[in-house]
Amino acid sequence: MAILVRVPVPILEDLVEAAVSKQGNIYRAELAKLIGASKESLDGKTSLYLISLMKLCGFAEADMANVLRKSKIVNQRGAVTHDISAEVELKGVIDNALEGFQLLISESFKPTEKEKGGLFNPAAYRKKPPEK
Repeated sequence: MAILVRVPVPILEDLVEAAVSKQGNIYRAELAKLIGASKESLDGKTSLYLISLMKLCGFAEADMANVLRKSKIVNQRGAVTHDISAEVELKGVIDNALEGFQLLISESFKPTEKEKGGLFNPAAYRKKPPEK
């Protein structure tokens, strides 16, 4: 499950400026994606996915814990569900996000119904010896 985080606009602007100044043109395409994602709004307020915020904090070399403490978790419709305040809660949010990503990755490697029979089964093509 994707976690949306509403980041206050001044903090987000500072993150973007820091990322651009520290990374320059090295990650220009990646920064453009993150900045584009951060400018999408829900009910006129800026929200982005937790994984995008983590990347942006990495590019800006910012303390993600401080950014998340000033942010709020929102649901898919943009309603604020709750603040992220304590260290234990912050760890729980990150753990839940990582668990969701791991589940998504493991599901993507499961074989489909078509693949379960095997794409190529050499045993099926071998001639069986005639029965006596």
